[in-house]
Amino acid sequence: MHRSVEDHIEEFLEGRLTGIARESFEAHVAVCRQCHDLALQMQSHSALLQCLVAPAELEPPPGFYARVIRRVESEARPSFWALLLDPVFGRRLVYASASLVILMGVFLLVTEPVHHELASTPVHALAQPSAQQPGHEQPATSEKVRQGRDSLLVTLATFGE
Repeated sequence: MHRSVEDHIEEFLEGRLTGIARESFEAHVAVCRQCHDLALQMQSHSALLQCLVAPAELEPPPGFYARVIRRVESEARPSFWALLLDPVFGRRLVYASASLVILMGVFLLVTEPVHHELASTPVHALAQPSAQQPGHEQPATSEKVRQGRDSLLVTLATFGE
């Protein structure tokens, strides 16, 4: 196929090719068999395409858009987030969350190590090292430690509530 036919075939088929360009195009198509066949094929394709063009702008019948929207809504799958808006599911979710929080709290209380502090009893007060009391020094020898234990035992034996 020749370049001059390629460049002007659409204009020729639409009837926009005029003057010297039209005469040159027709002269070439009359001489060249390949370009002549191409022009005939394009002309037949153009005629077929013209048959497909709608005569006027088509409007859908009344109620068409309403039917389409109704059908789309009926076939739509509910999203995951729509479940959260369901009151029954929401209540169940709240109960399950509260149960989980309670179970986690019980678990933490049961697994926590227990430390009993006897801060309010006289035994605890007497068992404190003497360095915590002002003016007293901690015993440095084993004799002083033994005397401290003995005095603690005597105090405990004579304690009465």
